[in-house]
Amino acid sequence: MKLLQILTGISYPFLVYAGLTRAGPRTVAVTLAVVLVLQATLTWSRRSPALVSGLLVPAAVLGVVVIPAALFDEGQFFLFVPVLVNAVLLIAFGRTLVNGPSMAESFARLRGRQLPTDEIAYCRTVTVVWCLFFALNGGFTLWLALYRSLAWWTLYTGLLAYLLIGALFATEMVYRYWRFRPYDGSVTDPLFRRIFPPRGSG
Repeated sequence: MKLLQILTGISYPFLVYAGLTRAGPRTVAVTLAVVLVLQATLTWSRRSPALVSGLLVPAAVLGVVVIPAALFDEGQFFLFVPVLVNAVLLIAFGRTLVNGPSMAESFARLRGRQLPTDEIAYCRTVTVVWCLFFALNGGFTLWLALYRSLAWWTLYTGLLAYLLIGALFATEMVYRYWRFRPYDGSVTDPLFRRIFPPRGSG
């Protein structure tokens, strides 16, 4: 179920493109509504609070889109979903800058590693960078949804945006290993130990 949700989310732009060009907005809206109802029914039958809560955000996001799209038979509503996703991520990351610890720091501590003061400050900077990315990415996606063609929207949200996320993530990881050498048993440690040996080892 979880894997299916992830794959559906990643392929959402292409599914929307195929649906709008082949079936029409109202058909896509009804299909999404049926899928959501089926997912909610299966999740509820398991009586798992974690699974139920995990459906609240996608159900709310798509609910705001599905109902207007079905009523007005307008496909542009589906193009706003990535904008809403970026807004949710911006809020989630931004809140940690106010309340602490920063989102990047929380991820860094998942393996139980103690962080020095300078790395904590660095994690806060990384969180700010991701907030800027979500703001810019959401704004550009909104511009595409309003003023560009469905094909351009699909190309960016379905491919180019993921490449940008991957590039940002990879660049930050390489820089973090170079600067802090955070070897804590991660699967990437053997590779980076060869590139950036622990300080004082040689």
